[in-house]
Amino acid sequence: MKKRLALGVLCGCTLAALVCLSNLVQAQDKDKGESKHNMVLKARATMPKDADIDKAVTLKGLLDKKDENEWSNSKAAVIEGYVIQLEREEDGDYHVVLGPHAGETDTTKWVVVEVTPAWARRKASLSAASLKKLSEQKVRVTGWLYYEPDVESSDPRGTRWELHPVTDIRTIK
Repeated sequence: MKKRLALGVLCGCTLAALVCLSNLVQAQDKDKGESKHNMVLKARATMPKDADIDKAVTLKGLLDKKDENEWSNSKAAVIEGYVIQLEREEDGDYHVVLGPHAGETDTTKWVVVEVTPAWARRKASLSAASLKKLSEQKVRVTGWLYYEPDVESSDPRGTRWELHPVTDIRTIK
């Protein structure tokens, strides 16, 4: 009787440990291993002020200086490019892919900028309906610099540097 009880307790503990481990793996998949600090950066709710904007950052600059230490996550930027692609992600963010030319097919020249659901609700110009109208348009994008830590990203891109969150998008005539 004692052996059965001990075996039952052991099986129960093993099952509980497996459930905990499974939940941990799922949580890591959800945030792609991003730290709490990175999650806070991606959820910034303040509009960048002029003093926050690194005027040296351009689309070409993001593509040329790809290293994590080349730019600062504490700064914002304004970049210009053509909208190549728009894709809604599982987390609700919209990936807007920018390139230097309309119809750019060379993915090494693509920069991803991300519009979060919070900013899409806050500004009509960032809503899904507005973003869908931007295909092939030249745009000026304002947002916070963010270095994407997910090496395994399925999105083709020329750099892991992004503007995330995007705080404004305007077409350029």
